[in-house]
Amino acid sequence: MTTMLAGMNELHEAKKDVESLKQEYPELNEQLIHVVSLTRQLQLKYGYMGSLLRDKELPDYEPKFVRGSILSLYQEEVQKLKENPNIVQLKDIMKKHRQISDSKLFLLILGAKPELLQGSTIIK
Repeated sequence: MTTMLAGMNELHEAKKDVESLKQEYPELNEQLIHVVSLTRQLQLKYGYMGSLLRDKELPDYEPKFVRGSILSLYQEEVQKLKENPNIVQLKDIMKKHRQISDSKLFLLILGAKPELLQGSTIIK
């Protein structure tokens, strides 16, 4: 029960940080929502987006059944996000909340309620 409460507290804390980002950096937030939504629409793993933002190669998240041209377009959109002058704000949130999976953090960005994400392990 204690870990469940700690997990819920972490999700609520992350949600607060996401809301602050939204208020303080509206342009970054719009770009971020665009890329997170694109990730969802293309049915890519959120971990793949996270690994691209962190400049890390994570083969577990590498899309296997996506046409190369589509993947290139997606990577261009992520690169545009990374070139935002305030991207460090997002990276700080990702680093601060690294105990929360990328999928849960990005779903919070899309407006998911923390209560719906608690215990959810199916999403990658």
